[in-house]
Amino acid sequence: MNKKKAYVIGTNVRESLSPLIFNYWFEKGSIKGEYIFKEIEPKNFDQEIDIILNEKNVCGFNVTIPYKERIIKKLDSIDEHSKKIGAVNCVTKQDNLWIGKNTDWIGFIAPLPKEKRIKTVKNYIIQKPIVIGYGGVAKAVIYALQKQKVSEIKVFNRTYEKIKHLNRAPQTKAFRLSEIKKHL
Repeated sequence: MNKKKAYVIGTNVRESLSPLIFNYWFEKGSIKGEYIFKEIEPKNFDQEIDIILNEKNVCGFNVTIPYKERIIKKLDSIDEHSKKIGAVNCVTKQDNLWIGKNTDWIGFIAPLPKEKRIKTVKNYIIQKPIVIGYGGVAKAVIYALQKQKVSEIKVFNRTYEKIKHLNRAPQTKAFRLSEIKKHL
């Protein structure tokens, strides 16, 4: 049997601990596979992703900055959460199809004790959260907060035009990053 291959892809993944962690567990679990970082420059994204998607033994990859949104057009389908968030961080091959999921939103909220999660989010940790930026992870955090029914989420971004549509949602308010001091 050929060795399976998985990647973490992004622009600055050389320092990622993911290969160390995954390869350790592959070895512990006697899994014939390897997990490798793959740095991709933005100008080469389409070409390099096409190569990865056509590699025979690739079974999946993790996606990080700045490709969580850009990867979507290369996939056969994405889960409902990814559709709502507009970003994917985990891609797997299933029945020769590339499937995208977003697990960032779960990673944000899951560490809280399940029985106290909503109460903790609403009353203790996040009464009026501030999200800075509007990349893939920020979108996932906003989604997680909305699912927890936080009453108001303030989103700040350098480019206001990218977030002004958030004002249409009842829970979110968009602001220019230069306005943040007024809200701290």
